[in-house]
Amino acid sequence: MFAMVLITLLIPIFGQFGRFSFGGGGILLLDIFLPLLLCFWFFWNAAQSKNPFTVFWNFPLARPITLVLFILWASLLYNAFWFDSFRIFIEGAFYALRYTGLLLFSVVVWDVFSHTKYNRYAVYAPLFLGGIAGALALLGFFQLWWYPDFAKMAEQGWDPHIGRLLSTWFDPNFLGSFFSYILILLIFVMVMRWRACVSSFSSAMEFLKKDTQTKYYSILVLILLFALLLTYSRSAMLAFVIPFFIGGIIYFRLLLMVIIGICMIILPFSDRAMQRISDGISSAFSITEKHSLFMPDATARLRVENFQEGLSLANQHFYTGIGFNTIRAYKTENIHSSGGFDSSLLTVFVTSGIFGLASFLFLHWYTFFIVLQKTMRLHDGWEKGFGVGILLNFFGIFAQSFFINSLFYSFFILFFWACIGFFLAQKS
Repeated sequence: MFAMVLITLLIPIFGQFGRFSFGGGGILLLDIFLPLLLCFWFFWNAAQSKNPFTVFWNFPLARPITLVLFILWASLLYNAFWFDSFRIFIEGAFYALRYTGLLLFSVVVWDVFSHTKYNRYAVYAPLFLGGIAGALALLGFFQLWWYPDFAKMAEQGWDPHIGRLLSTWFDPNFLGSFFSYILILLIFVMVMRWRACVSSFSSAMEFLKKDTQTKYYSILVLILLFALLLTYSRSAMLAFVIPFFIGGIIYFRLLLMVIIGICMIILPFSDRAMQRISDGISSAFSITEKHSLFMPDATARLRVENFQEGLSLANQHFYTGIGFNTIRAYKTENIHSSGGFDSSLLTVFVTSGIFGLASFLFLHWYTFFIVLQKTMRLHDGWEKGFGVGILLNFFGIFAQSFFINSLFYSFFILFFWACIGFFLAQKS
């Protein structure tokens, strides 16, 4: 069971190379392996004379997860009577099964790593997740050198990115989200370990010389920072800057000011980065000001149209939604991103109505509260750093989720819920 969990976490390294055509759409290797993992976990518990349903109900987030899944499935079944074809229901059920599996993965991780036999390995969770992110970053560097122009991939439904790090995920925004999430975890694990072990400058130097994990973390942080910058994703940078700034104010104000100063000096040397920032500011002014002199860039224009389409659908199906997740049936453009809107909250609102949105927000709020409760009971050290990193990431991913559908992107939320499972399994 332990090995199967690790294999599941390694599958996203293959990214879109693990995608297969199926029924006019696509199915991921993760979609095949995750149900097998859940079935195996069910029988694994039964073999130990444990009731899997009782194990699930003992999970700290079992009740909000049950509520979310009940409403999402209810919205799909209710709307099934009005679908034009049975195919729409099947596609929606497939998305619902995928999301169900991803939520339950946190239960599996928590259950497996709560066992005395495996709990000692939880300390390596940040390093293992950082290694996966590092592998994706290295593959991204190779892609940027070998295949920097994705214009030809537009024929297959992918966005025609040029000169951006995409790695095997083929999307700089979601990949950048993952890099930013892991970066925050690694940085604050290091910070809290230093706070626990270092009392002076001389002891800090001695600690850095002897501590092997810190050396690995430092190398991973540098690689991931460079990879994040090369995605040129404004939403991913937002997901990194917000939690880093909040955590910096709380834990390392002086270092934060130094880093901000270094960034202000380095950024002007990157024309591409400055152009992306300038376009983002101009687009924000053009959207928020009625008589703005600025024009939104192409990405911002598409997102505005996307939001308008989503809000229109949400108003028409305010209480029940259109059925989770049947958005593809309402969109005329057949692209890989047509299974959702450019906002996770808008996607869940459109597909499951106001009750689905409320339960979705409650699940994430309750998760934040449970992680906060446990983190406050911990002393400085890697465990507390892991909890602090998860908490800070909530601010980043929710800010970002207004602009991209990151909270429903399989590869990203697999790690999001895995981190929750790892943290709740840790025994202080």
